[in-house]
Amino acid sequence: MPAPRLSLFLGKGGVGRTTLASAFAVDRAAAGERVLLMGVVSQDEVASRIQHEAAGVDTRGRLELLHVDSRALVDDLVRKVMRMPALSEFILRNPSYESLVDIVPGVREMALFHLIGKKREEGQFDRIVLDAPATGHGIHFLEAPEKTAKILAGPLRARAEDLRAMLKDPAVTDVVIVTLAEEMPVRETMELARKLRDQGFPLDNVVVNRWLPRVFADARSRAVLDRLPADGAGAWLDAMRLMAAQRTEHEQHLAELRALDVKLAVVPLIPESSRRLLKVAQAMKEVAP
Repeated sequence: MPAPRLSLFLGKGGVGRTTLASAFAVDRAAAGERVLLMGVVSQDEVASRIQHEAAGVDTRGRLELLHVDSRALVDDLVRKVMRMPALSEFILRNPSYESLVDIVPGVREMALFHLIGKKREEGQFDRIVLDAPATGHGIHFLEAPEKTAKILAGPLRARAEDLRAMLKDPAVTDVVIVTLAEEMPVRETMELARKLRDQGFPLDNVVVNRWLPRVFADARSRAVLDRLPADGAGAWLDAMRLMAAQRTEHEQHLAELRALDVKLAVVPLIPESSRRLLKVAQAMKEVAP
């Protein structure tokens, strides 16, 4: 059986990466794929969100959730490499082991990618969706196999090289960057996208989350808004003016992202939680206006 595709969702904390990864996983499962959704958010929390925000979606047992603990994965990898229970437990209990895990570049990421590789080899799924750990720069996350391959030898080096090849193969992997239409997230997204391309990673698309609706968009309605008296409706008018100004700013940032020449989608701000994931999944399929 063909190995499953790998869809990686990258983005800083707070941009809605987990929501979009969950929505994508639910949509693919509803379409008939067997999907494994992996992430650092607790399995119970994700399951509860999907149950509430995708109520009524028929996945027929095709969606499986897996919580990943990168530190536990590293410990498990040490046990397998050592193959001597007593020695491996001695190493894990050593006070310097904690510092070593934190110092060695890419070790936690490598353990996670090793698990993904195993899941692909098992052939139980059509697609693996990874809600990647929140990171200031996703390129460092994806570079882990290549960096560790340079300091490893033997079978471990070969494994790291296999994982690197997996991540850079567009027939296997697609990368999605989740961002917000704000100055700092957009700047970091553009920098990340360029580095992904420069290093040969397959950037599939960029998704702008929490896109505000258009209010008082044309010049005539904006002029009316500016002339309305503040008496009795000051807070409401201030809110409308703020939303109009923010939408204008969002459109400017979206124009910057268009320069990346990748598939671009916008997910609207959805205040109600009922069936939210279905609306998110649909918006991710549409081209940005």
